[in-house]
Amino acid sequence: MKSLIFDLDGTLINSLLDIALSMNKVLEKHGYKTHEIDEYNYFVGDGALVLVKNAMPQNASEEDIQTALKSFIEIYEQNTHNNTFAYDGIYEMLEKIEKLKIKKAVLSNKPHKFTLKYMENIFNNFNFQEIHGQKSDVPKKPDPTMAIEIATKLNTKVEDVIFIGDTATDMKTAKSAGMIAVGVEWGFRSVEELLENGADFIVKTPQDIIELLNKLK
Repeated sequence: MKSLIFDLDGTLINSLLDIALSMNKVLEKHGYKTHEIDEYNYFVGDGALVLVKNAMPQNASEEDIQTALKSFIEIYEQNTHNNTFAYDGIYEMLEKIEKLKIKKAVLSNKPHKFTLKYMENIFNNFNFQEIHGQKSDVPKKPDPTMAIEIATKLNTKVEDVIFIGDTATDMKTAKSAGMIAVGVEWGFRSVEELLENGADFIVKTPQDIIELLNKLK
């Protein structure tokens, strides 16, 4: 039987507005130019440090980046859930997966404590066997280390794991780990990006994940 690993931001939840508003507060606080919300589609996906680097001026010093990162984590922690929600159809899809008794996990590049907080607040009615955010002692995606470790914990061969995400980082993670790469159309990035980085399948709606599971039995 297949097991599932989901990315979090842009896959299960739409968190872009909270991320963008928090980062823009940081930029204002430190006297930098802010960005339009849509620009953050291309700043996110590789963890908080990369987000801050992408949002900061190109000539920002390492010290300035670290200062801004600390500010972002403080501000984001205060506003974590104000505008963040599960995408339409996600709850229904998860309910069906639980009825099918399919194991599922989350692997995110969001800092681990924020990942746990989101899962507790938005998905507390669902049983995810493994939940992992970015940790200092584990390489972040697209390194496949944690994805492979999750497969081991789920007692599933890597080739029987479906990795579902919305960015090139997710597709690269899946392919590096030897997993089935599934890109979602409703996330932060384009279908073209997903296909160019190895997506085996593209799903238009969460319900399509159920149909794909049936197809891949």
